[in-house]
Amino acid sequence: MSGVLPANVSFFMQRLQGVSVSHFKINPQGNDSASANKITRLELPSNSLLNLRNTRLFFNAQTVSQFGGIGRLPNDISSLIERVAIYMGGTLVQNNFQGYNVLCHAKAVVEGSKCNSVLGHPEIVRKTSYHNGADFTSTSETYDKLDEMFCIDNWEGLLGSLEPSIIDSGICPQITVEITWAENSVCPTISGTALSTGTDAAGTIDHANATPCTYTVTNISMQVEVLGMATSVLDQITEQRIASVGYLSLPFKNYFTYVSTHNQTSRFSVNSASWDRVWFVYRDTSYPNTAGAHVVPGHKIATATNTLTGEPTFDSGGVLDTNSEKYISKYFRMKQPNRSVTSVAATYQLQVNGASIPAYTLNASEFYAITKNSVDSFHHETKMTTGQYKDSYFVQCMRFCLPDSTYSRLASGLDTRSVSAQAALVTHGLTECNLTVIAECTSELRIGSGRAVEIIA
Repeated sequence: MSGVLPANVSFFMQRLQGVSVSHFKINPQGNDSASANKITRLELPSNSLLNLRNTRLFFNAQTVSQFGGIGRLPNDISSLIERVAIYMGGTLVQNNFQGYNVLCHAKAVVEGSKCNSVLGHPEIVRKTSYHNGADFTSTSETYDKLDEMFCIDNWEGLLGSLEPSIIDSGICPQITVEITWAENSVCPTISGTALSTGTDAAGTIDHANATPCTYTVTNISMQVEVLGMATSVLDQITEQRIASVGYLSLPFKNYFTYVSTHNQTSRFSVNSASWDRVWFVYRDTSYPNTAGAHVVPGHKIATATNTLTGEPTFDSGGVLDTNSEKYISKYFRMKQPNRSVTSVAATYQLQVNGASIPAYTLNASEFYAITKNSVDSFHHETKMTTGQYKDSYFVQCMRFCLPDSTYSRLASGLDTRSVSAQAALVTHGLTECNLTVIAECTSELRIGSGRAVEIIA
């Protein structure tokens, strides 16, 4: 009888006894410190019931500057990670794609930032740190105490999307997480800590020092939640599934990156069993050069009448929460590269195997509406204006799968395995820029008997 009633009027309860919860701390192989472009490897516990969603990376971080430059950690502490690869017994499972940090920033535009303010670094510090209260007026930004560590607890890719998220590591080979740290350019190098004047004046946070800064991370470790169950029901179900089907099917999100200098047309190809989404990130071609922080339009800058605390540029009252300072790293400044010599609006069109998707050209506003409709998220950015979007957060996304298919473990994207999808982004009215194309796919991890693994990309 209860099966025909909705959950909000049904009386039922389930009980599972003998459950234990613990947490393991994992130290990296070799050195527990790293700098730009270095690799850190961590091995997850074997023969354990792991909750991959609750995998947390801890570390201390500091910038190192010379010759008067002042280094700043970027907004979102995930910016320090360039690549994340997952290996199982030496087999590459999660693609070691370039631009993990770019993907995090792109998703934050439409899904909201996942960098928390307590253990993360969501904003760039101008003068006084909100993390430990230190004054960094003339020194580099340093967090070297064990009680002021940073934490990355949200992951893109296998760790954050594998279903089910709780797996028995005893049925698969040794799981190794390989992290490649980003280049030094992700950290702004500022010539001073004075409030921006909006004119890139010397001594302000948005003015670059000629000498770039570097960064280091220390005390690297990873925490993993390990579960225990007194019953052997899970083991029996796993054995029966492998015996009847031959393998366990575990879907997860995989990403493939294509970086190019875009000039009207950029071509790329995708070979996947389920191509779910494509992300487009536009940046200036000079984005990796030494640069200060970028002031998000509308937020506070110094004025002739108020040089200390400044005034917002969207009216003195600060509409849409702009009565505050807000800076982003120019490395992650995503900007619409409009041509200033034309009054015609820029247009965009995606082509896949010769077919235009959609069948008409899009302007920036129309593509943004499609972008918001292309993500499975209940977050809606209500404090971002059109000007801010085009100046600092210009990201586009298009979905090829059914809505909410991620939650139902449904691979419904484009199947391009027999013939690789030859795709192209065609634009008009844009200047030359750096274009990062990220193909989001649903891959399938198959685990068979004898710890055999197979990847259906």
